[in-house]
Amino acid sequence: MPAVKVKRASSSVDMTAMCDVAFLLLTFFILTAQFRSQDAAAIETPSSISGIKVPDNDIMTIGLGRDGKVYFGIDNAQNRIAMLDNIAAAKGLSFTNNEKKEFSLMSNFGLPINQLKSYLNLPKEQQAKVTQAGIPTDSTGAAPSNELKEWVYNARKANNNLRIALKGDNLAKFPEFKNVLATLQAQNINKFNLITGTEAPPAGWKAD
Repeated sequence: MPAVKVKRASSSVDMTAMCDVAFLLLTFFILTAQFRSQDAAAIETPSSISGIKVPDNDIMTIGLGRDGKVYFGIDNAQNRIAMLDNIAAAKGLSFTNNEKKEFSLMSNFGLPINQLKSYLNLPKEQQAKVTQAGIPTDSTGAAPSNELKEWVYNARKANNNLRIALKGDNLAKFPEFKNVLATLQAQNINKFNLITGTEAPPAGWKAD
């Protein structure tokens, strides 16, 4: 007598709860994500095989574009506002709360101080079209204007724990880079990080 085949019932898994969890996680990450603001200029750094990582916080970044323009920025929105307040007090300027908020969102900038206020009041789409002139670093001449020195000083005044990183374009000329170094050395700053791209080490290379 042939064996009786038992009819198999199709199995099913209720995915409703798992879908709810997935959408909750997605919503959480979207709401808490912090979007990185656009850099003032594109800088293509030279490559190196260094494995030393630039710190993620308490960092001051000085950028040097291929056209010699200098850009400046610090992390942390509250530190940016404090730095701006220091500059305003030193220059006899005033910034509104909206201007301060707008400035706190800028990861870096390359504008002379006398152009900063008008730039902050531009709509976002117009800001994106502005070609920033770079921060003046001239320490010579009849009327020297080294505003980079003032930004560095007032940034450290806002946060004395700031570490400095230089980010120079691969095609930047040495005279402009020399001006940046001279500005730092004038404030007894001789230790800083260099931001470079990553490059695979040659065969047999070993870090010290």
